[in-house]
Amino acid sequence: MYQIELPDDWNGRLVLYMHGFAEFAPETNAAPMDFRRYLIEHGYAWGASSFSSTSLIPGRSADETAALWDYFARIHGRPERSYVNGLSMGGAASNIVAERYADRFDGALGLCGAAGQTEALTISVDVFVAGAYAAGVNQAEFDARLDVGALISDRIRPALDDPQARKQFENIVLDLTGGPRRFGREGFRAEEEINWRRVALAIAAGLALNRESYDLGPLSDVTDEEFNRDVIRLPVSEDLLAGFTEGAETTGNIQMPLLTLHSTGDGQVPIEQAQIYRRRVDDAGQGDLLVQRVIRDPGHCGFTTTEQEAGFEALVAWVEHGEKPEGTDVLIDDLRELDGTFELYPREGTPEAEAVPGVDDRVVVRGNATLDGAPFDARFLGARVERDGLITPCPGLAPVTDGRYEIAVMADAESSGCGAKGAQIILWTFVEGEELYVTDALRWPGNGETTTFDASFSTAAPDGAASPTVGFVGEVYDRRGRHLPPGTRVEAFVGDTRCGVASVRRTGSFSGFSLGVVGPGSVAGCEAGATLTFRIDGKPAAETAVNEPGGERSLDLSPR
Repeated sequence: MYQIELPDDWNGRLVLYMHGFAEFAPETNAAPMDFRRYLIEHGYAWGASSFSSTSLIPGRSADETAALWDYFARIHGRPERSYVNGLSMGGAASNIVAERYADRFDGALGLCGAAGQTEALTISVDVFVAGAYAAGVNQAEFDARLDVGALISDRIRPALDDPQARKQFENIVLDLTGGPRRFGREGFRAEEEINWRRVALAIAAGLALNRESYDLGPLSDVTDEEFNRDVIRLPVSEDLLAGFTEGAETTGNIQMPLLTLHSTGDGQVPIEQAQIYRRRVDDAGQGDLLVQRVIRDPGHCGFTTTEQEAGFEALVAWVEHGEKPEGTDVLIDDLRELDGTFELYPREGTPEAEAVPGVDDRVVVRGNATLDGAPFDARFLGARVERDGLITPCPGLAPVTDGRYEIAVMADAESSGCGAKGAQIILWTFVEGEELYVTDALRWPGNGETTTFDASFSTAAPDGAASPTVGFVGEVYDRRGRHLPPGTRVEAFVGDTRCGVASVRRTGSFSGFSLGVVGPGSVAGCEAGATLTFRIDGKPAAETAVNEPGGERSLDLSPR
């Protein structure tokens, strides 16, 4: 399966996109890159393949994307310039394209990709061996256990509930994957569940690859010698490993300009992968063709669309005008010294975020959290604010750990529709894939206040205190395809009745809006099935939608 989009005013340039690892999903899918709107507005054609598998296949992704280029050239003629862009697994595939397909492509933009297939296999293994070490599991105990899933769930992870074991575990992983850096711990925790799941599959398949040796750093309270002596060595099927890595490794011998983006806190593809690939490219004598940029962010591929667009513009200027862009020295001794040079949106926890208008009006809510009467853990807890019948998703997420949480909720001055006098806070969370809302709302305590609130959730009543809404998530552009600034107000109407309000976010890795639209049970006139119109800072938008409560839809907006 593939997609190709050719604008009416095509500029002769093509960008092909490679998506991330689909986690062995039953169906493949071809989807556009985040900055598709930018490309179309600027005359670029774009295309993407679904790939022929949902496994971890960066080499095959590169080859099948080259085949899509062949098809495009056969139908539409050879492009004047061709670029490739990939995300996560696709970012790793971008490295391979840059090494393998200079006869088709002129430049590559790789986002959050691993240095190679072998290196990708070690990422979740680092989590396992560090966790086993901190839990006191030795080689004999591992060898005696037939069910690695049970070993993880019944032995290792319960032992990591001990605060000292937990600290040692996290410190070892952080040291192995780049050392101390901004958002390293937050990013590791955000992706921990994925890594445990992946490593269980890898061990069962005989594809869990240890490092040749483990070099720890300043965070760990154990020496390299002690860890290498006691670390669990995992069995590997050499035949399966050879098949899994065939055609998916890198040499560093890139043949075209390659610009990559990485985030400091990425817990799926740690920043150490950028360091490995930098050394590999330098060793191949091709260092002048690689520019790497680092964003201080806790997320996997934690880049705004605007930051991706800036990277692409820099790549095009490099390829077409010889203007080599600035980058980040990822081999710096201390990654904590990296600044926000390439950040176009401030991230929470940085000095830049503390200067955002309205930040002092945030409310801090903390307390106990129970599910069906018992404390629980969750990766995400968020907040919506109900005011005058309207319900607005307010940016900001926090974890629930051992039934305790603390979250900052934005006020209206920072994010339109959020907290103000007379509003109510409605907390939500995800548990085992189900979205749950708190059974009772919390009255807005006053701008800048801190309050305690015990949040109860129920699987028998998942909607809790929330009223039904339809969600719209997207970005806002002017008529020339440029992003409108943070704080731009977005409203939804049925006729003259306002049914939703939000604004373009001011912080984080998403440069768009998240809008909730209510039904007639919340605001009279917001009829289900009615046509929705939108306003951007009070002016009509070109796009419309239908008010169908339930779910979330993607919708970019631009002035009429």
